[in-house]
Amino acid sequence: MVKTFITYGTLIILIALVFYLYNRMLGSIPLLICSFVLYYLAYIEAKKDRIKRKKESND
Repeated sequence: MVKTFITYGTLIILIALVFYLYNRMLGSIPLLICSFVLYYLAYIEAKKDRIKRKKESND
């Protein structure tokens, strides 16, 4: 629950930062950070799925 709250909070802050910096012609900076965050989250989910399948195949 806490992880989910932190994740969503971080994404909301990044979105607000994108809107603020985009108006100042610096929109690529938070978009790059946001892409790293989303890539990391996708990697974590893929890793969980891989571990889950590995456990099922060992059983």
